[in-house]
Order: sequence, then structure tokens, then C-alpha cells
Amino acid sequence: MKPVKKVKKEEVKIDPKVISRLKNYLGIIIAVFAIALYVQSLKFNYTLDDNTVIKANKVTTKGIKGIPTLLKTDYWYGYDIEVRGPIYRPLSMVMFAIEWQFFPDKPLVGHLMNVILYALSCWLLFILLFELFGRRNLLLPFICALLYVAHPIHTEVVASIKSRDEILCFLFGILSIYTIIKYIEKSSIVLLIVSTICFFLALLSKENSITFLAIMPLVLYFFTNANIKKIAIATSAFIGMAVLFFMIRTYVFSTLHPLSYDSPLNNSILAAPDWIGQKATAIFILFRYVLMMIYPASLSYDYSFAYIPIQKISDPLAMFSILFYLGLLIYAILSIRKKSILAFAILFFMLTISPVSNLFITIGSSMADRFLFIPSLGFCLAISFLLIKLSTKDMNKPKFTNLEQMVSMNAVLFGIIFIVIASFSFKTLARSKDWKDNITLFRHDVKVIDKSARAHYNYGTALFVDIFPKEDNINQKAIILDSAVREYVQALNIFPAYPDAYRNLARCYDLRTEWNNEITTYEMLLKYDRKPDTTVFMNLGILYTKVKEFDKSLSYLDSVIKYNPKIAKAYKNKAFNYLNKKMPNEAIVESMKALELDPNYEKPLSYLGCAYMNLQQYPKAIEYLNKAIEIEPSDVENLKFLATVYSNMGDNKKALELMDKVKSMTGQ
Repeated sequence: MKPVKKVKKEEVKIDPKVISRLKNYLGIIIAVFAIALYVQSLKFNYTLDDNTVIKANKVTTKGIKGIPTLLKTDYWYGYDIEVRGPIYRPLSMVMFAIEWQFFPDKPLVGHLMNVILYALSCWLLFILLFELFGRRNLLLPFICALLYVAHPIHTEVVASIKSRDEILCFLFGILSIYTIIKYIEKSSIVLLIVSTICFFLALLSKENSITFLAIMPLVLYFFTNANIKKIAIATSAFIGMAVLFFMIRTYVFSTLHPLSYDSPLNNSILAAPDWIGQKATAIFILFRYVLMMIYPASLSYDYSFAYIPIQKISDPLAMFSILFYLGLLIYAILSIRKKSILAFAILFFMLTISPVSNLFITIGSSMADRFLFIPSLGFCLAISFLLIKLSTKDMNKPKFTNLEQMVSMNAVLFGIIFIVIASFSFKTLARSKDWKDNITLFRHDVKVIDKSARAHYNYGTALFVDIFPKEDNINQKAIILDSAVREYVQALNIFPAYPDAYRNLARCYDLRTEWNNEITTYEMLLKYDRKPDTTVFMNLGILYTKVKEFDKSLSYLDSVIKYNPKIAKAYKNKAFNYLNKKMPNEAIVESMKALELDPNYEKPLSYLGCAYMNLQQYPKAIEYLNKAIEIEPSDVENLKFLATVYSNMGDNKKALELMDKVKSMTGQ
């Protein structure tokens, strides 16, 4: 018998217009879903660096007039001229300036723009994925875009207005890839120009977009039939734009001093004892990123010292992390020739995470949710591919013409996806609420990252600076102040070399009139921060006077004068100390120095009166006390001193008149 030939089933051809309509419908679902997840953020206030780049930024708040300055200065220029750094992201700053011009101090507008741009980015992502995979199956673009939209790891970027730079970077990065693919299809020089302009705008949004210089040829190799010549032309055009950007950036930073990150408070890996330990910790963090994308349960705005445990190269977690990434890299390299989607997803993730990985350069942060905004696309692509591969027999040929068929023909897949998307969405909605304002964010996250010194400091500062002054109830104020003290103490327990925490803790002790605790706090501050600080020296001078350690007070006041001899208050305080030490002649000398700097300074005149009274030079005492009273008539202490002078002179009538005036002024 002859073998029976299997008759191939005739493939069902689907009208491209039907696929196009379905694509448009699915794209709308993606955009609406993105808006629905983050619409609640429109009610939120500014948080974290929103104030730095918008509300408290002297250039941004000039509106349109500030744009020329924003284009030629670094990121922090308008906030603090002394806090500068090699960060150049003018595109988002220009947008903030325009928004401030028409809607000053309206966070709603900033949040609205973030939500719209996020929805637009996710829609464009779906369109790009359709171009890459659509002819095989609409499932992969749709599932991947859904996962990307819903993933809670993106909450920080969308809910924080400042993170507009991340969204714009992603948006223009996608546009550059989309238009370069169209250039390959149509050989249009116009599309090549548009693509390179989009890439340049991505660079102006955030420097991390330089990775698209590698992503672009990778996409062309994996998903098009472009020859080497076309890939080389496209790559050369991108390189040209990158060179132009870095020339501009170099010019902008020509007056900046090189910035080095040397504090573990900024980047935890710097707490490692050596270079190898730093890199082992960095790779361990990269593995934690993978875990966060799989199970985003404990998200935070901060992962600073000492939340992340420092790793040695021999530690099991570090070794596993190294082997994990080495295995992924080997698989991706071996699968490049096969143009494996999984290999592309791995390479995309590794390339886009590399600038913030701390493996090649040490940046100002060890870890952040926002660092995964672009790399997470590689994760979503890999998970989507694996789920479809496991649940669908043939993922390369579309067999449906509408969403109902799409779901029913892939019931198992969509059952799994529904559970994942629902879980991600609930987490995103809950996490988004934490970004309502700083106090809400800090109160929530300090519990999540209890080992972070900065988290405790930020929460303490929100309580002390934002909540405490607005509270009218005395008992409640005391409770808030106690809570702030606990947070600062905890921050210092974690990271003892935290100058700002010492300063604010000292201010808290001052309000609680705990002079000895305040002194100890300032002394610890000077131990860790050796830069001369006349404010701290002055405060210690005053505090040691309060606890009657006059010699120590004089020593710190001399330090104030050493670094700034034109502070009249320092001489005035020295005069007061000398009066307490029964040294009137020295008090006179210091009071005169204070008056040389400020002739209308009431207290030195008062101290001169007291000093001359102690020397029994009563006419001079009366002269200076009267001058003090003339400047500050409401200061009853000067009237009391003057009454004492007249009493010592035997003029009891005048002394009684002055004391009667004191009683009438004080109501006693």
C-alpha cells in the first residue's frame, strides 16, 4: 500500500483591514487602561524632587523666560547654585517651565501630563510591537503591552512629576525605533532624519537613552531583513546625534567641577570594603531587580544605606546572582543567530539597565524603582513570549478577527494573564496612593525600608518641618516632635555620619529645651562634618552659656569670629559670657566690637550698661542703658538694670519710678 499523503489544511487568510481594526481597538484598550490606573494621581501634590525641579526652582518658575537658561545649565542649577552635578535633561525642564507659565504651582497639570504621556508611550509601545511581531500574532504585542502598563514598578515614574524625564526618554526612544524600521521598509531619507531627531530628543530627556544606540541595530538585526549597509547607515546617523548631544553636554558642564560619589548614604555599594565587594553588591542588586519584577510587593522611593546588604564575592547570594546573569548572557549570545525573541528580551534588559547598574560607573544611587522603567520592557517581553509559547500551539499565525475570538481561542493564556494583570493592577493602584504627598509617602515607606537611614531622616523631617509647625494642639505638637526625634535617632543609629540628621535633631532638642542633648548632638556633628560651620559654632556658644560653661562658650564663639569676624552676634555673646564671669572690662571690649559692626544693636548697649554698673561707673551705665531703651523700649530688662543703677546711686525715687513702669508693662 502506498502511504497516504497528509493533506495540508488550507490556511485561512484574514483581511489585513480586519487585523488593522483589531490593532486599533487593542491600542485604545492599552491607552485607556494606562489612564485608568493612574487617573487618581491627578489629585496628588508635589513629592520628593518635584519641588527641586519645579516649585523651588528659580529658573523653572520664570516660565518661558527661563527656557534659555534651562537649555544651557545643568539639572540642579535653578535649585541650588552650590549643589551642581553632571546631569543635563533640559527637555523635561522646559516642559515644566511652560506648564508653570500657564498653570503656576498647579501639580494637577504636571500629573495630568505624566498620565497622558504614559498612556501615549504604552500605546506607541503596542504599535511598535505590532510592527515587530504583528504579522506573526497580535497576542504577543497585546499581552506584553498589558503587562507593561500594569506593572507596579512603573508607579514612581508616573506618580512623580519629576520623573517626566524617564517617560520622555522611553517615548522618544520608541519613536526612534519605530521610524527607523519604517526607514528600512521604505528607504526614505525623511524617516531616517525623523528617527535621529527622536533619538536626539530622547538624549535631551535623559542620558540613559544612549543605550538606544545599541538597541536600534539589535532591533534591525532581530526583526527586519535589513542588510549590513542599511544598518550601518542608521547606526552612523544615531552616532552622529549622540556626538552632537555630548558636545553640547560637555559645553554646558565646562565650568563644573568633576563630581564624585563617595558617601554610602548616596550609594550603598560604597560601603563595601573593596572594589570587588562593590561589584558583587551591584550584581546582587541586579538580581534583586529581577525578583522585584516578578514579585513587586515591597516597593519604595528609596533603597539607600543600609537597606541593601553589602556582599562579598564569596557570599552565596552574590555567587548565585553572578551565575544567573552569566547564564542569561551566554544563552542570549548563543541564541543571537536564531534571532530568538527571548535572547532579544535578555539583551534589551541588560543593555538598558547597564547605565544604572553601578558595574561600569558609580552613580549617585544604588537602586531605584524608576531605573526599571525602560528595562522592564525586556522582562515583560520575555514573560509574554514564554506564556504564549507554553499555552499556544502556533503563535506565528493569527487565527482570530476580534477580541472575543482572541480570548476564547486562548482561554488558558488569558486566564493566567487576567490573574497577573489583576494582581499588578491592584498593587499599582495601592502603591500610587502612597505618592499622594511627602508625608504619606515617607510614613508608608519607612516601614517597608526600615533599615534605610535616609528613609528615617526624610520621615523625621516631614514631621518636624511640615507637620509640627501647622499643629495647634500643644499635646499633639509634643507627640509629633517626639516622633521626629525617634526618626532622627534611628537614622543616626543606621548611619552615624549623617550631618543633616544631627542638625535637625539638635533643633528638636532645642524646642524641647534639652540643652545637654543638643550640645552632644552638635558635638557629634562636628566630629563627622569637619567643614567649618559658623552656625554650629554659634549655637554651641549659646548652649554652653545656658549650661553655665562659659569658657567652652567663649572657645566656640572665637571659632565663629575666626571664620567670619564680621558677625556682631558673636562679640555680643562673648560680652555676655564675660559679664557672667565677672569680667566687665572684657565685656566692654567685646560689646564695643559688636557696636562697630552694628551701631544700633541693642544688646551690646545693654551689656555695656551692665559692665559699667559693675565697675560702679554709673553715668556711663545710665548713658548706654538709655541708648538701649531708646532702640528697644519694650525690653523691660534694660529698665530693671537702669533701676538698679539708680538704686546703687541712692536715687530710690527714680528707681521706684522705673520699677513701676516695669510693672505696668508686664502687668505684674
